Amino acid sequence: MGATLYPPPTQGIETISSGFTLADTTQFSLNSFSARRFNGVVSFLVTAGTLKTISAGSTAPYNLPDVVIGTLPSGWRPPVTQTAIFSTGYADGEADVRADGTVILRTTNTYSIRNATDGSGGVADNVTVSCTFVQ
Repeated sequence: MGATLYPPPTQGIETISSGFTLADTTQFSLNSFSARRFNGVVSFLVTAGTLKTISAGSTAPYNLPDVVIGTLPSGWRPPVTQTAIFSTGYADGEADVRADGTVILRTTNTYSIRNATDGSGGVADNVTVSCTFVQ
């Protein structure tokens, strides 16, 4: 009975590791991008190094300005805006993934995203964004 109600997948797993376009190469460097699709469910992970600090402000309420990291490749975008998570291992928050593929950092847990010269001990923050959605 289960096989007739829930047939086995008919498509294989698709993967991609290129095609993510940075919005500003003076703000971020692309460390890695990978995405996979299985039966219409897409998951992606992008990691970008920080070249310029993104300040969360010096007084409450602490938050980031909206910052575009880049754009997902065509064919790997959600049908409507999705909410993603991001983290540097220190700062974390929410990002939007829009139907045009734009990935935008939106909120943070009060911490700035730092470059290598901004109090991070000479190591730039790597911003990792991940999201899963149905196409």
